[in-house]
Amino acid sequence: MFRGRLRAGRTGPAMVVAAAWLSATAAPPSGAAPGWAHDVAAARATFEGATGRPLRPGFRIEPTVFPHYYALRSEAHGRTGTYFRDDMQWTANVRSAGWSRTGPAEADALARWQREQAAALPLERLIRVQRRTPFVAVVWSAPDCPYCRRLEAWLEAEGVSVYVVPVGLGDDGFRQAARAWCATDPAAAWRAALRVAGSRPDGEVPERKGCVYPRDTMVDIGFFVGQGRLATPIVVFADGTRITGWDDHQGPARLRAMLDRKLFFPVR
Repeated sequence: MFRGRLRAGRTGPAMVVAAAWLSATAAPPSGAAPGWAHDVAAARATFEGATGRPLRPGFRIEPTVFPHYYALRSEAHGRTGTYFRDDMQWTANVRSAGWSRTGPAEADALARWQREQAAALPLERLIRVQRRTPFVAVVWSAPDCPYCRRLEAWLEAEGVSVYVVPVGLGDDGFRQAARAWCATDPAAAWRAALRVAGSRPDGEVPERKGCVYPRDTMVDIGFFVGQGRLATPIVVFADGTRITGWDDHQGPARLRAMLDRKLFFPVR
């Protein structure tokens, strides 16, 4: 049994746990992973069987973008969420006792689990910020996070291409994230929101007609790849390893090492 607890990062990144769950019902249901024949009714029956009680009023179960993993969401503002795998061999609670999973040797199981989640990331639904290099990372990031702005400035200076999962620390950050995600040119809008040198942070941002920002999905991704540490930024590599938080020494060294290994995400 692998167990871990939710805790704040030690490098100073801002926590987004509380803000991430405010106004959750304003977003549409999370989209399930392509090719996964999810069954919400069966997942609910499994969850109720494991907990020994029926689902309480005001809660709903939805598939996440990670195959076989579901989210239990509350209709009430500010309430926390729960995640579980369809066989209940993995469970996680936001701002609660943490998460647990069963499996073989802890180190091997965790490494395999991390690779599975990295492979399941919905790259086609993320913001593709293409610079000079191939896509070396997926970055879970917020416009109102100063550490994220430092990371983005370094990526811009080095010409590093990444996929971005846009979220926010507070309501304004989420508004900027949604604006960038729905823009006709999401990469340019994201660079402007992060105040990257050479971008234009002011002015109109043309949006895709009818676009609705999938807030729940974006938050889910951070919880999974961050192993419960909802701190911005989180940098995820194709082998499942990650950096939580950002500094100007270890972060660049890890990114350069991945570039040297030619370990890249596909282009979608």
